[in-house]
Amino acid sequence: MNCLLKLKTVNALALSVVRASETRNQNRWIAVAAIWLSMAGGPSNANADDVVLQNATATFSQTAFGGQPVGEAIDGILSNNDGWAIFDTVSGTNPQTAVFETVIDTGSPGGVNLEFQLHQLFTITAIEHNIGRFRLSVTADDRSEFADGLASGGDVTANWTVLTPYCALSTGGAALSVLGDGSILASGPNPSTSVYNIFAFAPFGDITGFRLEVLDDSSLPTNGPGRAFNGNFVLTEFLVNTFDVLLGDVNGDCVVSLLDVAPFVSLVTSGGFQAEGDINGDGVVNLLDVSPFVELLTN
Repeated sequence: MNCLLKLKTVNALALSVVRASETRNQNRWIAVAAIWLSMAGGPSNANADDVVLQNATATFSQTAFGGQPVGEAIDGILSNNDGWAIFDTVSGTNPQTAVFETVIDTGSPGGVNLEFQLHQLFTITAIEHNIGRFRLSVTADDRSEFADGLASGGDVTANWTVLTPYCALSTGGAALSVLGDGSILASGPNPSTSVYNIFAFAPFGDITGFRLEVLDDSSLPTNGPGRAFNGNFVLTEFLVNTFDVLLGDVNGDCVVSLLDVAPFVSLVTSGGFQAEGDINGDGVVNLLDVSPFVELLTN
């Protein structure tokens, strides 16, 4: 973030602390000093752990126009011509399923918070290639029982548990709505590129795989599952992270933004506790959390 925008952010937080601490002169000036000192920088949010995926498998992958196999969704390449697509020159587009194994078992026995990132960066044509409707699931089945690595006609059968997202966000302005069956439907603006960030809790650990179903819907072109004119999409990259809490997300909307300033200031000035506000992880929310909180805001 540029220095001017960072300065404006720090100013906004400083003003909030001042207003919240008007009856506590000493705390007020200490807080303001801490915020200004925070411009020197602090630790970033290292709370999330990447989940390494393997053996991408799908019921169908596009072979036309050079091919877009499902393995390209986990190859780490964020190129605009890379990714999984499903257009068939004979039957068009239809609901399909992709599954991915975890390299190591993921999550603890009591469950785990997951963040899914669906990067859709295809810009070879002027057509928007975003996913229109999809659903995410997890399994703890033995890896030998699913995901044979085939790009089409692959084994996607397992004991899947559908996740119910508690946050569904997108870049570019599309609205993501969580439906009753756990699926997510995109509507509104259809930007040229978009990243979907989906947050969900898996009720068990030792996760061995993830399932991505792309589904049809009457609101989508040719019923989808993509938002391109022919119902197609290109999933450039499918990423998964695990985390305990979203540090800095004090208001619970899955985004660290200026909307978190007021509740964070309230925690600092009142001595209250919330895990999302304990940025430095010392078990309390106080002035020592101000600098890393500002760093989260400005990164």
